[in-house]
Amino acid sequence: MQMTLDEFAAPFPNRGKPIPAEFAGEWIAWNDGRSEILAHGVELTDVRRRAVERGCARPVLQKVPHGPSVGGA
Repeated sequence: MQMTLDEFAAPFPNRGKPIPAEFAGEWIAWNDGRSEILAHGVELTDVRRRAVERGCARPVLQKVPHGPSVGGA
């Protein structure tokens, strides 16, 4: 029987959602709760600036790796 993403994530309530594969190799800026990606791109300073412009004074910045760990819809 195949599990849904929600069923798989239920035992891990603090784990973030999968990062879309098209962001591989880019920087992303999360909101404070790591529930929404506010900005993404190649240049860290641009990504941070756009997240701040969207109202998040201290975004969580993450470099998305290339490889099999990237997934999502």
